[in-house]
Amino acid sequence: MRRPAARLILAAVALGVLVLAAAVLREPPKPYVVTAIDYHFHDAHPTAPLAPGRDLVVKNAGSNVHNVTIAALGIVHDVAPGDEFRIEDIGGRLAPGSYTLICRFHRDRGMTGTIVIAGS
Repeated sequence: MRRPAARLILAAVALGVLVLAAAVLREPPKPYVVTAIDYHFHDAHPTAPLAPGRDLVVKNAGSNVHNVTIAALGIVHDVAPGDEFRIEDIGGRLAPGSYTLICRFHRDRGMTGTIVIAGS
C-alpha cells in the first residue's frame, strides 16, 4: 500500500515542478509587426493595443528605404528594403493612448500610422 501512495506523491511533486517551470519560463509576448510596403504601414491603422512587455517590429517589405519616426519616443530610424527595426517594450515605454508613426520620406504620400498603447 505504501508504493502507490509514494508514486502518487512523486507524481504530484513532479506536476508541481512542471507547473512552476512553465510559469517561470513563460515565453514573452510575440512582437507586433508592422510592415512598411510601397507607401503604407500595414497593420498600423491603428495597431492592436500594445501592452507593457510587447515589442514593435517594423519590417520593410518594399523596394524603397522607409523611415520609422515616433516623436513621443524621439525615434527617427531609416529601414532599408528587407531590413527591420525593433522597438523593445514599446508598451512599457509609452503611457496608454495613441501615438503617430510616420515615414519622414513618404509622409506627403500618406505614409502614417497609429500606435495604440493599452491602458492598465
